[in-house]
Amino acid sequence: MPSKRSPPSRRAGSAPTTLDPYFDKRHAGTNEPFGGEGGDGPTLEGAFVVHLHDATRLHYDLRVQMRGALASFAVPRGFPLDPDDKRFAVNTEDHPLEYLDFEDVIPEGNYGAGAMIVWDRGWVRYLEGPAEEEHAAGKIDMFLSGYKLRGRWALVRLKGPRATSGNEWILIKKRDGAEAPGRDIGAELPRSVLSGLTVQERARAAEVGASLVARAAAEAGARRGASPGRRAFVRDVSGAPLPADAVFDLALGGARVLVAKDGDDVSVLYDDGSDAGVEVADMYPEIVRAVRAMAPPSLALDGELVAFDDAGRPSLARLGKRLTRLRGGDAHGAVHASGLQLVCHDLLAVGDVDLGGCELVARRALLGELVPETPGVVRAAALLSVTEPEARELVRSLDLPGLVAKGRRSPYDPARAGWVRLDEGPPKSRATLDHGGGPARPAVRAVQVTNPHKVFWPEDGLTKGDLIAYYTRIAPAILPYLRDRPVILVRYPDGIHGKSFFQWNVPPAAPAWLRTITFRDHEDGREKRGFLVDDGAALAFVANLACIPIHILACRTGSFAEADFFTVDFDVKQGRFGDAITLARVLGEWLESVGLRGYPKTSGQTGLHVLVPLGPGYGFDTARGLADLLGRLLVSRYPDIATMERAVGRRGERVYVDTGPSGSGRSIVAPFSVRASAGARVSTPLEWSEVSEALDPSRFDVRTVPERYEASGDPMRGLLSARPDVPRAIAELEKLAARLA
Repeated sequence: MPSKRSPPSRRAGSAPTTLDPYFDKRHAGTNEPFGGEGGDGPTLEGAFVVHLHDATRLHYDLRVQMRGALASFAVPRGFPLDPDDKRFAVNTEDHPLEYLDFEDVIPEGNYGAGAMIVWDRGWVRYLEGPAEEEHAAGKIDMFLSGYKLRGRWALVRLKGPRATSGNEWILIKKRDGAEAPGRDIGAELPRSVLSGLTVQERARAAEVGASLVARAAAEAGARRGASPGRRAFVRDVSGAPLPADAVFDLALGGARVLVAKDGDDVSVLYDDGSDAGVEVADMYPEIVRAVRAMAPPSLALDGELVAFDDAGRPSLARLGKRLTRLRGGDAHGAVHASGLQLVCHDLLAVGDVDLGGCELVARRALLGELVPETPGVVRAAALLSVTEPEARELVRSLDLPGLVAKGRRSPYDPARAGWVRLDEGPPKSRATLDHGGGPARPAVRAVQVTNPHKVFWPEDGLTKGDLIAYYTRIAPAILPYLRDRPVILVRYPDGIHGKSFFQWNVPPAAPAWLRTITFRDHEDGREKRGFLVDDGAALAFVANLACIPIHILACRTGSFAEADFFTVDFDVKQGRFGDAITLARVLGEWLESVGLRGYPKTSGQTGLHVLVPLGPGYGFDTARGLADLLGRLLVSRYPDIATMERAVGRRGERVYVDTGPSGSGRSIVAPFSVRASAGARVSTPLEWSEVSEALDPSRFDVRTVPERYEASGDPMRGLLSARPDVPRAIAELEKLAARLA
C-alpha cells in the first residue's frame, strides 16, 4: 500500500479552476487539504482565517472567502492596527475552503514545509460589493469579525514601478474607532485560536502534551490509567452553606457540557438535566476541531458553550440563533460567524491521568497551562479568589446570572464536591437548548457537493456528480461492508487520468461528525488514523473528496488484531480471465467441502476476488495461514495457469493468486466500490452460478449495478453474519491437502 500522496493536477484539456496553482505546488507527502471549490457566484460575506506560518521565514497568511475558495495574501509583518502603518502583502494562490480548519506541521520536502497555526478566524463582510468585483478592481474593503481581529481593513493593489508581478498589495487599517497605534497584536497574542499553542509549540506538540501529562501525574490525588470516557456531571445546589475555603466561578448562562478527547475522537456531552446527558458533538464542529488540535492525546473538560454578543456579554439568544442557522441549512455560516467558545471550568483528565481526586486549585492550574489566557475557541474561565460580596458585585456589574462557590480543595466527585450556586436576583433556570428533533443534525451533516460537472471518466462522459449519485444510491448495499471498519481512500481530484493519492490518515479539517479511529498496524507497528464511513452522509463526504475506490480492512473497531474474513485475489493482468474462472470455481468447491463458504465478486478491473468469512475471534495469522495454504494448493494443482510468484517478470501468462490482502494492514476494495478505470466499473458481488466463461465484468458499472442490486439484492450479504466452525474447517483442509499431495 503506497504511503505517500501525489497531489492532483489538472489534466490536459480539462477546464481550469481557481485551485489549479494550489494543486500544482503541492507534492507527495503533504498533509494539506485537497478539497475542491465550494461554489460560485458573488460573495458578499464569508469565512476568513489568518494563519501564522513558520516556513522559510515566519509570516502571516490572510485567507478570505471568495470564488468558492480562499483568496490568500501573505503578510510578512502581520496585521496593522495603525491606519498610518501600511503593511506589504502578496496575493498568492487560492486555497480550498477546507483550509479554514488546517493547523498542522507540513512535512519537510513539501512546499511550505513547517508549522502552521490558526492565529485567528471568523467572518468577513465585504463593504463595497461582491468580493470578486472588489478583487478585480484592486481594492477590497472588508469588516473582519474574529476572535482577535475586529474592525475594518482594506487590501489595495499596488500600481507603478513597485508592482512587478501584479500580485503586490498593501494591507491598511481603516479608521473605525478600533485603531490602536503602537499596539503589536501579533506579539501580544501569539497563540492559536484552535489549539492554544504557539507556532513553535505546534512543531513539538507531542512533547508539549507529554510534559503536561507528566506534571498532572505528579499532583496529589492523581491516578494513572484513566480513560477520557463519559463521566457524571458534578452539579451545584442552591441554598447550601458555602465551603469555608470558597473560591468562585462566574455562571455565564451557557450550555453546560463535558468534552472528552481520545485521539481524534471528541465527544461533547450536553447536560440536559438527565443522568446520561445528550451527545451533541456533530452540532459543534468548531469545538471538536479545536479540542482535536490540542497537544495532549486525550483529555476531559467541564465547561459551558457560550456565544458572546457585540458588547462581549454572554448571549443565550445568540447561541440559540446559531442552532436556528443550522436548522436552516447554513452550517458553514453557523460555525464561522457565531464566535462560539467553550469556556472551561475544570480539567478532569489529561493523557492517562485522572484528576478527579486532585484539589480544585491544582486542576485549574493545569487547565491554565492547557488553555493559556488567549482569545480563541477554547478558553479557561477565571477562578475568583475574592470575598462573596466582592464576587456578587462583579456579577451585578457584568449582568451575569450568578456564581458557583467551590471549595479550593474540592474533588471532581458528584458525591463530595459540595458546589453551591449563588443566584444574583431571582433564581434563574439553567440554559436549555433543543439539540434533538428537527432538521438540525441533517443540516450540519449536509455535504456541499463541489464541482459536480467535472469529468472523471472522459471516455464515458461520466462526472464527479455521477460518482456521488452512484454512492448515494448504492449506500444501503455498500455501507454494511464499511461500517465499523477503517477505510483507505484513493482520491482522484482530476478524474481517472489525473494524479491520485492514497489517503490513509484523516485530514485535520475533517468535519466533526465524521467518525475517525486511531489504531496501530499489527504488522509495522505504526499508529494510523482512519476514517469510519458509517452512514450516508459520511459516504457522500468521501465521494465528494473525489474518492473513487474505497478499500476496507478485514478488521473492525475494537478488534484490530482479528480478521473476520480473508481474501484470495485472482489477478489476471498477465493471465487469462477464463483461467481465473477455473481457479475461483475450484476454490469455491474446496471451501464448501471443508465447511467454509466463499463469496465471489469481480475486482472491478480484470480479476476476481473470493472473500471467506471467519466470524469473530480469529487473528490475522489464522486468516493469512488459511489463504496461503489454499493458494499453494491451487498452484500445486494447476501449475500451468496459477502462480504465487511475487516478481511480475517470473509469472509468465499465469494468473497471480494473491493472498496478501489477508494480512494485517492490507486492504481489499470494498464490495460495490467503483474503480478508477475506463467504463467506471464496480467491484460487484456475484452468485457462484455467474462465475462461468460467460461472465463479463465490464457489464457491471455505475449505471447498471444500482438497478441490479435493487432488483436482485446482494449475493454477498451472508459474509458479515457467517459463523463457521473454523477449527473443524482447518482439520478438514489438512485432510484435503493430504489427498491432493
